[in-house]
Amino acid sequence: MRFRHIPKVELHCHADGIADAAMLREIEGRGISLPVTAEALQAAVPVRNLDEFIHWFRVADPIEGDPERFKPILAVHVARLIAQNVTYTEIMLGTSELPRDDGKLIEEFGKFREYVTGLEGGKIQVEFLVAVARNRPPETLEKLADRLIRLRAANLVFGIALARLHEAGVGIEIHAGEWAGPESVWGALENGFPNRIGHGVAIFQDPRLVERFQRDRLHVEMCPTSNFKTRSVDPLEAHPIRRARELGLSFSVSTDDPGPFECSLESEYELLAGQFGFQEHDFEVMAENALNARFQPQLRYAVHG
Repeated sequence: MRFRHIPKVELHCHADGIADAAMLREIEGRGISLPVTAEALQAAVPVRNLDEFIHWFRVADPIEGDPERFKPILAVHVARLIAQNVTYTEIMLGTSELPRDDGKLIEEFGKFREYVTGLEGGKIQVEFLVAVARNRPPETLEKLADRLIRLRAANLVFGIALARLHEAGVGIEIHAGEWAGPESVWGALENGFPNRIGHGVAIFQDPRLVERFQRDRLHVEMCPTSNFKTRSVDPLEAHPIRRARELGLSFSVSTDDPGPFECSLESEYELLAGQFGFQEHDFEVMAENALNARFQPQLRYAVHG
């Protein structure tokens, strides 16, 4: 591919949206059985709207709830990222992927972390965030906050989206401005203490928001293929990523859920070049901005330099 030589950074990818049929066939070929077949996932694509996206997740749902099931998936995924010259990535885990036993939380997740570190091979740095739905009951959120603060203190998880965690030094990412309008982004800024906004396509509908993102250098994780395939942006040419570049905002590109959206970071780069006129320098700036917006302060490998 044209852009393989450029070191890449991805900040917005959900673990439960990584699997695809080819990946499951590879895993099955290693003698590993998962509760979803390659044929079932293949039948759930292509995704062309929100309803089909939701259907894909219903098909893939049996994979969730056990971090052990994600080990072979992450093994293939990390190898793919390395092949694309991705040097740093942050992957979002659902709360169901965290060990359930509070007494063994650090020990068990630490083993999971150790397994993933072994996949890196000194070529990529993989870090984890935890995605939490904001409609959870307050008592549930408080319990999650306790667990996530412990994981952050142990250097096992680096991002979440709760005010109390902001006070504990945890990086905050909030999905906003994807389906709702600018008001959702304002709400996130005023109540969520975000360092980064996921998607954020509605930012560009409000000049005051644009000024806020320019002034504060708030980072936007943009996912063009995801937005087009779920039809939160339609047509594709209307996606505001070109506008973000023109305005000099801090933004990056990510796959969001590469399984249902049948995309990769390389294909996103190809899309930005072909559809929006991005040049190699634009990609270099974008990767630098993404790396500067990361939640893990320490870089372990010289490949980032």
